[in-house]
Amino acid sequence: MLQFDKHDIEALKLVKLDLLGLGILTAITDALDLVARDVGARPDLDALPEEIPEVWRAVGAADTIGVFQIESRAQQQSLPRTKPVKMDDLVAQVAIIRPGPIQGNAVHPYLRRRAGLERVTYPHQSLAPILDETLGVILYQEQVMRIAIEVAGFTPGASDVFRRAMGSARSEREMELLRTRFVDGAAATVGMRAADATELFERVAAFASFGFAKSHAAAFARTAFESAWLRLHYPAHYLAGLIRAQPMGFYPVEALIHDARRHGVTVQPVCINRSAARTATEPLLGEARDPSASTISNDPFIVVPTPEERAAAGSEHALSYAVRLGLNLVRGVGTRTAERIVAERTRGGDFRSLDDLARRTQLPLSALERLIRAGALDTFGAERRALLWQAAEVGAEITLPPSDAPAHLTPVDRLEALIDAHGLVGADPTMQPIELWRDALTRTGTVTVASLRHRAAGPARIAGLLLSRQQPPTAHGTVFLALEDETGIANVTIRARDWPRLRGAVRSASLLLVEGELQR
Repeated sequence: MLQFDKHDIEALKLVKLDLLGLGILTAITDALDLVARDVGARPDLDALPEEIPEVWRAVGAADTIGVFQIESRAQQQSLPRTKPVKMDDLVAQVAIIRPGPIQGNAVHPYLRRRAGLERVTYPHQSLAPILDETLGVILYQEQVMRIAIEVAGFTPGASDVFRRAMGSARSEREMELLRTRFVDGAAATVGMRAADATELFERVAAFASFGFAKSHAAAFARTAFESAWLRLHYPAHYLAGLIRAQPMGFYPVEALIHDARRHGVTVQPVCINRSAARTATEPLLGEARDPSASTISNDPFIVVPTPEERAAAGSEHALSYAVRLGLNLVRGVGTRTAERIVAERTRGGDFRSLDDLARRTQLPLSALERLIRAGALDTFGAERRALLWQAAEVGAEITLPPSDAPAHLTPVDRLEALIDAHGLVGADPTMQPIELWRDALTRTGTVTVASLRHRAAGPARIAGLLLSRQQPPTAHGTVFLALEDETGIANVTIRARDWPRLRGAVRSASLLLVEGELQR
């Protein structure tokens, strides 16, 4: 390992390898470990055939929250239009939502052609064999190299130099030399007119700055396929793996949890006597099943395997497991302290009271208070505010048993508990915030995100938790929001002309009420 700049390494003619650390591989490994522990068999993802109908149903419906590479809002907007049905389709899908194809003006032509709304055309007939698989648009770096070789007359070695030169910082003089060589070569090799060759060069240059190798896209697509299969057949185990691997992906933990709930997964809160140090799965008691599980089949945009598909995958037993959030998720506790708590519980049995917990773990007052506010000590059957009162005495190491809290203390209400859960754990696994105000929102004409799917285009009002705010350079000032309520996630687009007026509200609030035009 050398502490040199990567360009210096190349100038010295040393071989340079980029090693990507992907959080999804940690998530998948942890999920498989949990599956092996719970059901006694570890799924062999390498052996999965590519013809699995339920995976392609979920991908085509954009039911992909938490799925590697195809979970972003941009991907989810294009998936129902492209409807991948085989691995080659998914490879193209991974590659298309990238700065390169966007700047090379390839995205919209590809989507229109994929949907049969536009005829497939080529800038020159010599490009047909190269661009046939991607409907006449440039998607892969390998295509850039083939164009340089087969159209512009470059040698294979020179084509790779050309590709790398296109993707690095270039002076105007270097660009002009490349353009001249490319245009002259195209005229000599395939008889392309200078104007057409110049236009093709500009497309290649725009793409190559952020181009994606097909080999890279193929590896990513296979990982996306495997993660989609795990999410469908072992949803609790997959969610636990995702939470363990955070931070990663497009969505915060709360969005992953609520999406899993909508798919019938029961997620249990942090508990001092039930939680492991890290998030894990636990057997699901029949009465503890999430009530949303009985309604998931009513939503065509939520895909779950049929009993026959579960039998084929051997995943029926996976439905009898819930997710239990780990103690390390409580801010200010951390993994090391969580492991110490679990070790003491394993040695001396369940904690019986706040006093027992404090004596055996010697936790500081701050950690005790955070565990109480996060709901981890609800198992003791005492009100949280009474526990907070007693914690002050326990934390001060007074040897006598803590005194009873005053009877007039106001119990913690649902909103306060929700705020503490979000502030200390990152999510409330039992409630999506908008549920608290749904009755009032309904009275004012605010509809659910799920109902938008059956609503005609036109004026609409929704409310939700702001999950993400994006203002990509390629969007020319347009801002994209992802807004979640208890039924799903909606895309909100704010035009550049409206952003100055709305910037303050969007940047300062996490819960938003949005009025606008519903479009499809």
